[in-house]
Amino acid sequence: MKKIAAINCLSIAFLLILSTNTLFAFDTTITGKSDSSYDVKAVQDAVDKGGSVLLKGTFDFGKKGRVNIKNDVEISGEIDEAGRYLTKVVGGFWTFHSPLPSTELPIPTPGPKVKIEKIHFDGATRAPLHFAYTSGIEILNNKITNVLPLSYPYKWKGGDNLLLNAGILLGNRFVHMEKILPGAVTGRLIFNNNSVDLKCKKPEITMGQGVYSIYTWGAIIEIKGNTFRNVSRNSIETLDNYVGDEGKGNILIADNNIVTPPVGIPFPSPKTPNGIMVGWFLNKSGGSDPALLSKISIVRNYVQANGETSLGIASLADGVSVLGNHVEVGGGAKSIGIFQVGSNGFIARNKIDGSGAWALNVGPYKVYKGNGNTLAWNDFTDFEGSSGDFYSGGNKNTFVGAKCSIVNKGEGNILLTQ
Repeated sequence: MKKIAAINCLSIAFLLILSTNTLFAFDTTITGKSDSSYDVKAVQDAVDKGGSVLLKGTFDFGKKGRVNIKNDVEISGEIDEAGRYLTKVVGGFWTFHSPLPSTELPIPTPGPKVKIEKIHFDGATRAPLHFAYTSGIEILNNKITNVLPLSYPYKWKGGDNLLLNAGILLGNRFVHMEKILPGAVTGRLIFNNNSVDLKCKKPEITMGQGVYSIYTWGAIIEIKGNTFRNVSRNSIETLDNYVGDEGKGNILIADNNIVTPPVGIPFPSPKTPNGIMVGWFLNKSGGSDPALLSKISIVRNYVQANGETSLGIASLADGVSVLGNHVEVGGGAKSIGIFQVGSNGFIARNKIDGSGAWALNVGPYKVYKGNGNTLAWNDFTDFEGSSGDFYSGGNKNTFVGAKCSIVNKGEGNILLTQ
């Protein structure tokens, strides 16, 4: 009995130690009051100190509340054993934001390193997370819902305004549109195991982006294990991300689960809403320039593309790898499973099912040539194509796989089927 009692005492002592370590593991702990006049200042003061910050309960940031991050900091919430979020941040405009210290070059580097985890962001305007100046971020296990679109004056065929909403914005583009600022957003940029739902009232005029990375510099970008719902343009969008001075730059998009809405904004192209969009758009020459182009890999994602003109996965760059993804095309008459306009890509072992115009479409678009790609053992067995299974409008592409419906409009393409 004494031995059992001693073991029990040790167990209790061990649990107390764990509890104490958990309680005092953070430099600062704040409990929200659901009062914007208190909550915003309390979180800002804690973040200004840097170190680690634990947020408990609900925080009200009102319509425009914002915490500017200028120091290295780790901001954590709480999730219970059932996966329920115990920490909630309501409202705000660019709720957590790392502002540029200057737009003059050279940018004083490095920017702050930031980690944010286990928080439910609900009802922010434009985006709850915006990093325009950082040398590394980790955004892990957060939930983002009800992001309110911001009206932006811009004349287009849909009217005089665009509505904008996003889960997270990475890069200096949104505060300095003119050009990339080398070193402003760099380092390891990680967005893993988050849930993003951008359901909105007017998806046909809302530029929705779940993750939008543009104008980063020499960054190692990882977007992995997330879920995206109701994003009215591109659920994952990485465009015009530059390699750094030492040629560093890598983008991995893996193991994400994406279901697009049936309606999205037909801007800047009529293809909408889309699952994954990568490459170069503003500086299209960057998509084929090794001095600028980061290595891009798209691996093991599930994409359900439900729009009339949706693209499941689209690549606007050379040398992109698209491997082992499952794209389900929802029946749109002009929809495409995988759309490759870059050259020298490797597209293999993807499964495309459902129905649409094409399962796989490779060919030129604007400055992109769609040449020299290798397309191997992609599965179209359960796909019904109104135009066909595979279209090649580019040249010197190599297709290897099971017999399927092929339309070949290019020159020097090698088509090996069995």
